[in-house]
Amino acid sequence: MRVRGQFTKEGNVKFVGHLDTMRLFQRAIKIANIPVAYSEGFNPHSKVYFALPLSVGVSSVGEYIEIKTTADIDLEEARHALNKVLPIGIKLTSLFEVIEGTPTLMSQVNAAAYVIIIEDEDIDKVNNILNQPKIMTTKMNKKKKQVELDIKPLILDYSLSKNEDAVVMQVKLLAGSTKNLSPDLLVNTIGKDLDYHVKRLDLYTLEDDEMVSLNA
Repeated sequence: MRVRGQFTKEGNVKFVGHLDTMRLFQRAIKIANIPVAYSEGFNPHSKVYFALPLSVGVSSVGEYIEIKTTADIDLEEARHALNKVLPIGIKLTSLFEVIEGTPTLMSQVNAAAYVIIIEDEDIDKVNNILNQPKIMTTKMNKKKKQVELDIKPLILDYSLSKNEDAVVMQVKLLAGSTKNLSPDLLVNTIGKDLDYHVKRLDLYTLEDDEMVSLNA
């Protein structure tokens, strides 16, 4: 049985790295007596997979995990059992079955939605930058060289609002293994040394030319 779940990562647990988050879930699955499947070979590992690593310090209400089990399970019972043993800040909000033959969780990720709060920033300045026909920036490539990049095509959608002295940006960015724009690079393109906070809202896959939530 292939089971996927959406979960939150909020509060102090947002400072736990991706590998440690994996270990937290593997431990919780064991304690909750979920019949997880293991790979074969000299060093078997549990068949537990994640969609898209979350940067340390970023909170989220839209993370995804996939668990391969050796037997059918009651999804609600399993969700409650896992939530009892997961640390504060990590909570499974849904658990659902996916059919065999469905592409791997990570390969399905094509976009991510975020809310980014930039403190003490001018909303008109941010809007003018995002409205440019090209938004040029530089980033380090895999060969450790600085390359120039137009990030405009990587921004699928955005909206801006003001909250006291902060700019609140809701944005959907291309994400995944082929084309990816991180919130950090986007903010650093808007301005250097800005004070900002990021929360991931959801992850999306491309179906029939439309971005659909992985929880759909």
